[in-house]
Amino acid sequence: MKNHFCKTIVFPLFLTLSIFNWPVLASEPSFKNVPCSAFGDEDDLMTFAFWLDGYLTGTQQKPIFDQEAIEPLLEATLTSCQSNPEKAVFQIVSELKSP
Repeated sequence: MKNHFCKTIVFPLFLTLSIFNWPVLASEPSFKNVPCSAFGDEDDLMTFAFWLDGYLTGTQQKPIFDQEAIEPLLEATLTSCQSNPEKAVFQIVSELKSP
C-alpha cells in the first residue's frame, strides 16, 4: 500500500510542484546583476555592499575580515553608484576588491 501511495500521490505531486517552480527560479534576478538604482536608501546599498564584501572574501578563501578596508570600500561603492546608477553593485565591489 505504501509503495502505491508514493507512485500515485507523492511522486506526481512532487513532479508538479517542481515543474511549476521552474519559471519562478528562472525569472529571479541574480544578486550579481542588481543595479545601484535598485536601492532607494543608501543604508540598504551599504548593507548589500558589505554583504558582497563578505561574499567575495569567502570566495577568495580569505578567512580574515579587513576591518580597516571596509569603510573606504563602502565609500567608493557609494561614489561609484552615484555616478553609475545602472551599474551592478557586484561589479563595482568586485572591481574595488581586485588587487
